[in-house]
Amino acid sequence: MTPLLAQLITRIQREGPLTFATFMEAALYDSAHGYYGSGRARIGSRGDFHTAVSVGPLFGALLARQFVEMWEQLGSPLEWTLVEQGAFDGQLAADVLTALRGFSPGCFDATTLRLVEPLATLQDRQLEILSGFGAQVKWYSCPEELPPFCGVHYSNELLDAFPVHRLRFAEGGWREMRVGTDGTTLEWVEAHVEEDAVKRAASLLCPRELGAFAEVCPEHASLLEAIGSKLTRGWLLALDYGMSDAELALPIRRDGTLSAYSEQQRQADLLSNPGAQDLTAQVNFSALARHALQGGWTLEGFAEQHRFFTGLAPLHFQDATAPLTSAEQSALLAFRTLTHPQLMGFQFKVLCLARGVERQLTVAPRGEESCPPASKNGLSGLALARNAEETLFGGLGSGSMGPVRVASQ
Repeated sequence: MTPLLAQLITRIQREGPLTFATFMEAALYDSAHGYYGSGRARIGSRGDFHTAVSVGPLFGALLARQFVEMWEQLGSPLEWTLVEQGAFDGQLAADVLTALRGFSPGCFDATTLRLVEPLATLQDRQLEILSGFGAQVKWYSCPEELPPFCGVHYSNELLDAFPVHRLRFAEGGWREMRVGTDGTTLEWVEAHVEEDAVKRAASLLCPRELGAFAEVCPEHASLLEAIGSKLTRGWLLALDYGMSDAELALPIRRDGTLSAYSEQQRQADLLSNPGAQDLTAQVNFSALARHALQGGWTLEGFAEQHRFFTGLAPLHFQDATAPLTSAEQSALLAFRTLTHPQLMGFQFKVLCLARGVERQLTVAPRGEESCPPASKNGLSGLALARNAEETLFGGLGSGSMGPVRVASQ
């Protein structure tokens, strides 16, 4: 029996069955034994899973192109903040800053990068990778510690790692699946939904068939509230795997989307080996967008990753008639991986929210690259996106949202 399993069994015997969110919090973020908290997590070909950062620096470079365009659309402010939350080892942040320094020195000089990272083990890794950027990088343990800023809060595969509550639809409504014990192993226990935030989240879900499972994450609303209280002008850009609530309600997903991964393989038992495997769930982007709209955000856009990066491609790739260099060939291969429908292109989505944005278009300083005219009516990454309101809320029925503010494109 592992130390974390023993601790959880003791806690359940003392307090009673735990919500899955409480179990997931411990399994992932316990400072001594959690999958992320202990530093056990590994990403890449030798790790437990791949991310877009694993593909190479192109991912960060394309995001940097979007950040420069955002900076220019707000009038190229002298103080520009990028906030990354869930930066893992800091490689994406390094790729973004390196790209900015290369193709937009003006934006780079205006930029302060603020990393939100509560785990000391990951702060140490980030500090090592980002040491070359000196005082331009600052750390905070939670969004509430951030100073007010103009810029962008961005994340890659952050939201799927937030602890979720697991629910089952039964006669009479939603029931909560908690984690109990027989004294030696962990087991599922069905119970009433007790927390008001979970009840509210469950009440807004699309109807499910009897016996179907679903996940809700009230902490997403708390995150949006915290960031919204600090962001004076700018955007939130979240890249993650997930779908609309209507898609999540389809019979093919009656078991929910909770998953466990270890050594690139999906594991059958969510409760076994707490701390030794990753736990994750598809992001309900409809619920996330609903929280945002109720909190005063504007829905700037929503797109599959392949549409987002294809929209940004003209900012980064030049039409070439000469043979490609090896570096250009590598970048093209990475682009195909990021956008291929059977790889990352369709599975990952991009949600963009805005706050206090009044665009002031300016021309880039002499010697720096500027956005092409096609991007001037909105963000290039969203130029190919479908209608966000229809995609996210079209299956929920009329009148379920109330007033919706969607940015014009």
